[in-house]
Amino acid sequence: MIADTGNVKFTTRDVHVFYGAKEAIKGVDLDINNNEVTALIGPSGCGKSTYLRCLNRMNDTVDSARVTGTIELDGVDIYDRSVDVVQLRARVGMVFQKPNPFPKSIYENVAYGPRIHGLATKKSELDEVVETSLRKAGLWNEVNDRLDTQGTALSGGQQQRLCIARAIAVSPEVILMDEPCSALDPIATARVEELIDELRENYAIVIVTHSMQQAARVSQKTAFFHLGDLVEYGDTEDIFTNPREERTRDYITGRFG
Repeated sequence: MIADTGNVKFTTRDVHVFYGAKEAIKGVDLDINNNEVTALIGPSGCGKSTYLRCLNRMNDTVDSARVTGTIELDGVDIYDRSVDVVQLRARVGMVFQKPNPFPKSIYENVAYGPRIHGLATKKSELDEVVETSLRKAGLWNEVNDRLDTQGTALSGGQQQRLCIARAIAVSPEVILMDEPCSALDPIATARVEELIDELRENYAIVIVTHSMQQAARVSQKTAFFHLGDLVEYGDTEDIFTNPREERTRDYITGRFG
């Protein structure tokens, strides 16, 4: 289940994740490519979010979690003791299911990361990062005259784009998205999907989604998980029109899920 290009950003081999005695991920081999959106699909509890959380070591925050196998970012094992987790999470940004802006102004939501990581210190540098990030997130024109407004005062769709701006403000290389549209209405969802398509020019993007229609619209590669197994991985068009595995076909045609 390995990528077929030399454009690999993440290499994951024989990845198992345990929560206590329960095995949530079972020996996953999967590559994530630069400048592509990789969609992780499958029924609830199949392991797709658990796999996503391996890529920036979010599972470290769960006491009972244990990860084995190899996960390399640009050839470096991210679970090696020498790896700084804070720096890793700057390189591998994350956007969560529910928009979670900080209880700060729109400006401070975006400026916070670059400031604490030392990427920008002068006001003029921060101003530039804030504007650039909000433009990339397709939000600048909607908020540029009220940057001192609380981020939590924005609509749900705007809050999620603010969270995307916050993630890209620290110049990540990878963006992880865990069902980023599940709390949004169809119009806001369409805007975020357009944004994902624009962002992939500069990032590797991994998106967990319950919506097969969304996976088909936004991704170039799709990985189908079921009961902790990676059942099938390939070009999105092939997965949806000509799946090789019976379980994939059954899921896509709605026989289970």
